[in-house]
Amino acid sequence: MHRTKILEEWQDTLINQPDFFKQALQNFLQQALKEEFGKFIGAENYERTDQRKGYRNGSYERNLKTRVGEILLHVCRDRNGEFQTELFERYQRSEKALILGMLEMYVTGVATRKVESILEHLCGFGVSKSQVSSMTHHLDKELKIWRDRVLEKKYPYLIFDARYEKIREAGHVVSKAVVVAVGIAEDGFREILGCGVINSESYEEWDEFIGTIKARGLKGVTYSVSDNNAGLTKAIQRHFQEVLWQRCQVHFMRNFISKISKAEAPEAIRLLKEVFSASTKEEALEKIQKIAAFLKEKKKNSLLIWLEENIEDTFSVFALPIEHHKQLKSTNMLERYNQELKRRSRVVRIFPNEASCLRLLTALCQEKSEEWGNKKYLREVEKEKKIDPPPCLRRAM
Repeated sequence: MHRTKILEEWQDTLINQPDFFKQALQNFLQQALKEEFGKFIGAENYERTDQRKGYRNGSYERNLKTRVGEILLHVCRDRNGEFQTELFERYQRSEKALILGMLEMYVTGVATRKVESILEHLCGFGVSKSQVSSMTHHLDKELKIWRDRVLEKKYPYLIFDARYEKIREAGHVVSKAVVVAVGIAEDGFREILGCGVINSESYEEWDEFIGTIKARGLKGVTYSVSDNNAGLTKAIQRHFQEVLWQRCQVHFMRNFISKISKAEAPEAIRLLKEVFSASTKEEALEKIQKIAAFLKEKKKNSLLIWLEENIEDTFSVFALPIEHHKQLKSTNMLERYNQELKRRSRVVRIFPNEASCLRLLTALCQEKSEEWGNKKYLREVEKEKKIDPPPCLRRAM
């Protein structure tokens, strides 16, 4: 009871205050500016160091429009005037795309009162089709440059995943697949190599999507991870014939759960998790015997046959260095990011057209890819033993 009272008081004094989130965002961005300038100068206030590149020279004010209103930031200056922050462009890129999505809803007559209220709060003025057209042209040009960029590194590991968004088309609301491809380079850093909106997860659509990435210079691929979508796996086979394919273990487990009763599921899932926790293929094969015995005891012969016919596809990860197993046995990393994309796109709910959906998707993917560039994801791939899986692990899709 006491805890509940404290939470209520905290919410009343903080969350319910109209400027709470605005102040929180302002503090966060101000700190980001401070850290960015500190890295540029190479020294903190009054710090003596050989790495110092210049000296502080006060600051100037800059307004930034956000979804929680306009905030005022103080941007540091150096004496030579060389410092140029990247924060505003990085932060506002996705904001532009999101706001443009709502603007298009407004001018095409499908906006809700909530959207109109947000627009008024953000912009403070009405919008016209010509204004929206000018804004979208500039941003689309910028985002297309990123989508079409040349890929110069080698990417031994690829991860593919898809989800669906609702889009208005020819007077109807349809679901289209939003697809993302992530590459892990030889230096161990992640990068979003491509993103797009396709009509369905058919072979033809996936084939074209992967083909555009290859045309931009994708090379050095030795291993790929995805779910068992027939169109995607066929496209992977066509474009990467010598590449080892890993069926996502999480998707496999979901398929397995759907084929068993709720009463028997807990024990079966526990046994399957033991299989996937193995560090070698030999250990995994030994643990399969336990789940096979369980299924025989429960007279689940059809499920046992399905398991034996399909689980081999989830063992390709054992050909990789053991340090890479956790990150590359499933598409979890990309699925978590897709959930973040969904959270952001939920504000729009139904996109007015495919271009609007692609705009927001690209902006968010570009920002995430840049963020990933600051932190290594895997130990360097080029220093590991070359992937040369045994014949039993080669996937003939």
